[in-house]
Amino acid sequence: MVRIVMLACLLVATTSCRTKYQPQTVHVADPGPPQRVLPTVRVLDAGMTPRVPLRYRIPPGQTEVLYLELARAQAMQAGDQGGQSGIPPVQLEVKMGPAEPTSQGSIRHPVQITQVRISEMAEKMSPAQREQMEKMLAPLLQVQGWSEMDIQGRIRRGEFRGMEDVPPRLRTMLGNIRSALLTVPFPDEPLGPRARWEVERRVQFSGVWVDQVVTYHIEKMDKSQIQLQITARQTASPQLIGSGRLEAYQASIMGSSVVRLDHFTPFSEAESTSQMRIKTQTETGPQLVRVETRTMVRLYPAEAADEFGATEPEEEPADPEDANVITDPGKQKLKWQ
Repeated sequence: MVRIVMLACLLVATTSCRTKYQPQTVHVADPGPPQRVLPTVRVLDAGMTPRVPLRYRIPPGQTEVLYLELARAQAMQAGDQGGQSGIPPVQLEVKMGPAEPTSQGSIRHPVQITQVRISEMAEKMSPAQREQMEKMLAPLLQVQGWSEMDIQGRIRRGEFRGMEDVPPRLRTMLGNIRSALLTVPFPDEPLGPRARWEVERRVQFSGVWVDQVVTYHIEKMDKSQIQLQITARQTASPQLIGSGRLEAYQASIMGSSVVRLDHFTPFSEAESTSQMRIKTQTETGPQLVRVETRTMVRLYPAEAADEFGATEPEEEPADPEDANVITDPGKQKLKWQ
């Protein structure tokens, strides 16, 4: 007992004599958004020999301009009422880069939508329809952020601002393009011509959780690029969506892509169809809404604009504060009908 008391006294005395320091402030660098859950990549067929590992080789400082063209038609049925809507051909000009390597060996680059245009179909619109289209597209000019992918094309991190003002269906279209066509996740194993692999992931579009499986098939390949056939399918289980409930959802995508391993920008074309059933509550009781959508997409680098039937704009980028610039007839470049 005496020993315990002596030790306690010694501890108090030592503590009281200890020099008192001011608390130290430690500055910790912001790591950014957390790493995303990587998709599951499964090789179905390693292909013919010789086989090589497929990896992106984008040099530091590289900047590219991507043209993204899309159009959408939609039919909706609610009870005995039906209607059609859609988006006429729209062209987005997207700046990607400059590329910056990270300490983990990934590639980080800014992304910004710098210009938005619609085709000459706008001339057939009424003034009210034209104004509605401009209001829908204008928020796209506020979208900017950055993305970080590893050399296998898997998105590790990313952060974007301005997407909250983009209409939900347009956000869904852009999400599908990014997850299936813009970058291709490569497997660990070496691959050869005729190889096939699938990429499975769970994604969220406009508040809906969707299971997506994309299958890639190599048609041709060399040291700098690969030519792919792409198919994808999406399904969603019943879940709450806004003030209603999603009862069923399925979608399919078919397309092709030429991936340049030393560039961000691919050459891609795809068509997707989707069916959705949503149950909503009305004053007369529950109502089932059926929605069918068809979407067409093309992606290509700016230097290939002539090949794809469009010309590079000569004017300055549109002022994000001036939605009228988007569809000014004098600045229309697309000739789609």
